[in-house]
Amino acid sequence: MSTPQELYAALKAEMAALAEPLFEFSGQCLQERGNFLPHGAILKQDGEVELVAAAPDGSDKTTSIEVLPLLHGGLRSIAKQKQAVATAVAENVTVTPDGGQPTQAIKVLFEHQRGLTVALYLPFSKRFLRGYAFGDTFSLLARPEVNAWGAS
Repeated sequence: MSTPQELYAALKAEMAALAEPLFEFSGQCLQERGNFLPHGAILKQDGEVELVAAAPDGSDKTTSIEVLPLLHGGLRSIAKQKQAVATAVAENVTVTPDGGQPTQAIKVLFEHQRGLTVALYLPFSKRFLRGYAFGDTFSLLARPEVNAWGAS
């Protein structure tokens, strides 16, 4: 059995394949609209990345609280149908880094069928009249939320 550190090193390229487009799209939404709803991606066995979104039926406006469980359920279903090896979900959160102040961040939760779950955070702040400034990405081991492959 591999340690989390060994899995992290082995799966780093797959993590980047999902995280990079999610960070990019989330950052673009922040710049254009000032916020974003949760969205996700799957990584298929052939290495193809597919972006995924969810929304409740019949609602003109929605919230992250409504979208997140729908997105998780959709990712579970899509992961099984398309035999995905990994899922990722991006959301806007507030995080407090060790010894730091609370800050807003784009969180990408990466879950792999081999049992690794990592939360990647990209802190950001609003600049006065000039969009957003982004900090350095950091990661922490996390618990699965989508849980597409059962308990890990």
